[in-house]
Amino acid sequence: MNKRFVTFLPAGVKVEVESGTDLLTAAGKANIEIKAPCGGDGTCGKCAIHLKNGKAKARRESHLAARLMEKGINLACQTLVQDEDLVVEIPKTSAMSKHQVLVDSSPVNAGMSEALSNYLLNVWQLKELLLEKQESPLNGYPLHPLCRSIRLTLPAASLQDNRDDLNRLTMVLRKETKCTDINVPLAIIRDLGEILRADNFKVTVLLSEVGGKAEVIAVEPGHSHRPLYGIAVDIGTTTVAAYLLDLEKGRVVDTAGTHNRQARFGDDVISRIVYAVDETDGLKTIHQAIIDTVNNLVSDILVKHRAIRENDIRVIMTAGNTTMAHLFLGINPKFIRLEPYIPTANFFPVVKAQELGLRVNPDAPVFSYPSVASYVGGDIVSGTLFTNMGKEDAPISLLIDIGTNGEMVLGAGDWLVTCSCSAGPAFEGSGITFGMRAMYGAIERMEIDPQTYEVSYTTINNGRAIGICGSGLIDCLAKLRRTGIIDRAGKFQTSLPTDRMRIGEAGPEFVLVWQDDSDLDRDIIISEADVKNLLRAKGAVFAGIRTMLNVVGFELDSIENVYVAGGFGNYLNIPDAIAIGLLPDIPVQKYKYVGNTSAKGACMALLSQEAWAEANNLASKLTYIELSVGNLFMDEFVSSLFIPHTDLTLFPNVDL
Repeated sequence: MNKRFVTFLPAGVKVEVESGTDLLTAAGKANIEIKAPCGGDGTCGKCAIHLKNGKAKARRESHLAARLMEKGINLACQTLVQDEDLVVEIPKTSAMSKHQVLVDSSPVNAGMSEALSNYLLNVWQLKELLLEKQESPLNGYPLHPLCRSIRLTLPAASLQDNRDDLNRLTMVLRKETKCTDINVPLAIIRDLGEILRADNFKVTVLLSEVGGKAEVIAVEPGHSHRPLYGIAVDIGTTTVAAYLLDLEKGRVVDTAGTHNRQARFGDDVISRIVYAVDETDGLKTIHQAIIDTVNNLVSDILVKHRAIRENDIRVIMTAGNTTMAHLFLGINPKFIRLEPYIPTANFFPVVKAQELGLRVNPDAPVFSYPSVASYVGGDIVSGTLFTNMGKEDAPISLLIDIGTNGEMVLGAGDWLVTCSCSAGPAFEGSGITFGMRAMYGAIERMEIDPQTYEVSYTTINNGRAIGICGSGLIDCLAKLRRTGIIDRAGKFQTSLPTDRMRIGEAGPEFVLVWQDDSDLDRDIIISEADVKNLLRAKGAVFAGIRTMLNVVGFELDSIENVYVAGGFGNYLNIPDAIAIGLLPDIPVQKYKYVGNTSAKGACMALLSQEAWAEANNLASKLTYIELSVGNLFMDEFVSSLFIPHTDLTLFPNVDL
């Protein structure tokens, strides 16, 4: 086929692609990320671009595409390169700017939510502050890393001691490690004789120990004293965070975070599964996207620590939801989305970094947190470990991680139940007219004057507004209801005396930011359809909580702690979340922000064999509740589609 050049503005990046390639794919090849929540189906309209020079072909006609083309706008996913070079401009509304990634956060009392809403540090300021005053990442577990080095002096071979070299090594290792099952790979055995004799049988052995078994990673001549490093990775659907750990000192050296490069294949796990299964080389392509994401994070960290080399990173621990774990390891995720929703695996083998293409020491073992079910993954197991919910004396607690799915764990000690409710990607900005992820210029806090209906807001990094992210959407919904702009069913009151209320193309809408105050060429609004999408999302989360309580026969007042996890949860205004019926109406003192528990649990498991053993134990004993079975969840969901709920006795402290 003929090849053509596509130049992307304003970056000025030029890439060569085959004729017939869509511009979304071309942008990915140029390492330019464009929003595509629908995964390139042409239904969301978020990948809008301006074709500045050259002619292209539309993949298919659609109402959305036709409406945008009248304004000189094309959808990148539906625009195909033909027989001309193209110049394409990506507007700010379509570009993926730097995400606000929660790399770490100390537990914060929910009573501070008002202060938090007025004083939010950006992620890099937060990171620097926490690295200065960081508590131990071990969270009470002993420092006993999965990977360690042992300096040994072996008995020299002689006519009197004529044991083979492998036996000589393993006998001493058994004594030093108390492990009876020691595996030495063939690649090491091939050169073992030379290695042992290079420094008169003095060697440094690098090994990984798990459950009484030891895997020798490397045997080096002499007694080396190089620092030993590992990487813990939280593989989120939206963002990815990496932690560089000093394994011998048990501390975090540095962190980095970015968006998941799989985003161009869809915002949610279902879109990505469909891409992996249906597209030619789809699984290979989407697997490589997450490998590239992790490699870039590692590179970003090492650039700042030039004394540390890629080869010094000897072990990796990852935690993510079940789909992310499958895609990271290149496992076919097809049956996760098909009834009866069965993953290929919940417990994953340890693999070598070179098998995955990770740019660290090629022989570094890569561990993956175990999952529980198709939609309750290692990130939730990791969070359960970090919050100590599985401890014998733990109080009854609820762990909530709100994202595309609302995943939660309820219980204490030996009994823990878990479920996942499909909240949809509304809280990530998908399906909302001006919804967006937590990026530069996203509205994250909002107030509406009850008398004048004027809107005040703050944006991430104080940029000019270009949209509204999840925490802002929660604020917006609460304020719309509190000021009487919408009723309990989410219907706009169109007779209000303000020009912010109007009838738009899709029906009633309320202007949040006038065009002159935004960084766009139009007003930023929220529509009645947007509100309905948010009601469905919040209703699914609360219905999941109610369903779990009903299954175990508990009342809300029996819960002692509510742990709110994840990036979205960390910036959530708890009183507003209660007011709209997203979270239960219990004292705010019981709510605790716990930050990125997926990453924190990954650090714990990497630094402590005991923590890793407990993580595997938790994955085995968590009881999964399938919400699609029976009518209980659906009944709760329908009742939750009002603000705050159909049954107002569940929200006695909410001012209506």
